[in-house]
Amino acid sequence: MKLDNAMRKIPAWAVIVCGLAIIFTAAFLTALVGMDYPAHEEIVKSLDLSSPAKLFKEHMEPIWHLMTYGVMHLLRCRVEIAAGLVSGFLYTLLFVIAFLTLRKAVPGIPASAHALGALVLHLCGAIYLPWFNEEPYLGQGSPNVWHNPTTIAVKPLALLFFVLLGSVLVSSQESNFEKKQPVWKYILLAVLLLLTNLAKPSFVQIYYPAIFVLMIIWLIMYQRKNLSLAIALFITCIPSLALTITQFVLSFYSDNKGASGVRFAPFEVAGQFTRSIFGSFLLAAAFPVVMLILDAVRRKIDWDTVLAWLMLAMGFAERLLLAESGERASHGNFSWGYLLGLYLVWYCAMRSLLRRAFPNSIAGAAGGAEDTAGGRFDFGLLLSVIILVLHLISGMYYVFIYMIVQGHGL
Repeated sequence: MKLDNAMRKIPAWAVIVCGLAIIFTAAFLTALVGMDYPAHEEIVKSLDLSSPAKLFKEHMEPIWHLMTYGVMHLLRCRVEIAAGLVSGFLYTLLFVIAFLTLRKAVPGIPASAHALGALVLHLCGAIYLPWFNEEPYLGQGSPNVWHNPTTIAVKPLALLFFVLLGSVLVSSQESNFEKKQPVWKYILLAVLLLLTNLAKPSFVQIYYPAIFVLMIIWLIMYQRKNLSLAIALFITCIPSLALTITQFVLSFYSDNKGASGVRFAPFEVAGQFTRSIFGSFLLAAAFPVVMLILDAVRRKIDWDTVLAWLMLAMGFAERLLLAESGERASHGNFSWGYLLGLYLVWYCAMRSLLRRAFPNSIAGAAGGAEDTAGGRFDFGLLLSVIILVLHLISGMYYVFIYMIVQGHGL
């Protein structure tokens, strides 16, 4: 209750305003130094809107580029400034979506707690151990990617899709698959999935296999009661699947520059910047791993959390086993799905942390009795907060010192 009272004394609007300012500033300034920005800015300057088919063939993930092109011409500014403004807008949009969805998922607690959770979520990085890896990002990755604009573009769409899909999964499962979901939800899911393709196909490459595995598990667990749901979700995938196949062929098996195929290369790319692939994974995902264990002990794991971890597992497998051929072999482009999955398990972990930190507030909002265990010392909560602080310190060092002040591009 002390934490609840303390958070209620902090105006939510103050945390939100500070959060928006901090996140926008970080995204804007890292756009000026981020390693991947110059190549994408050259694409923006070369866009030819008179031929959409040619534009798509040459640039198959055009959302960020089109937004930056529009801002550059609307404000008549340099492409570097337009890039920073667009990435700043997208990251603050991601912050707002996370705040609003956390507020809906964890009702009854102070709004300042939701805002603080959303802010911390978007500042954390892999725990930085200089004696393990010299660079804070390379090898480990991060739930928050600052140097790649198309990853920044896909994340708000991916989070919206994930939250909407989660509501469909939870509602269907809780009603024993008797409650039919509104058609508009499936239409919106299909549209969002298409947009994620056009922002960066890395999301669908982990979503397709993960939702397939989850539906198979449910078919066995619930004796095929979820069959109609599985079919509906498959139908929502058809438009984006067609686009994904087109993007795959154009990216890897066409006359596009650098397109030279995909090969099976276990551990080759994933291990090139780290002494231990699994060690690096733990440094990037220590907080979500701890929250998953704590939730498992209490038997309070949501099905959308299971989906998020399945998506991370698919991304991890792709990162471990696949590589591009030719000049792009060392670029690690099969890691982008893994990094999106990492962000989603972080989002679920933050939601779990808020639920664990404010049990009485949540019970009161639901009209239930107070949690009598709420007054006891919660070692799991303390441990998770300590680990989260380590992630936060490392993430803030990475973005504000390592990238912005020291000017490192990655």
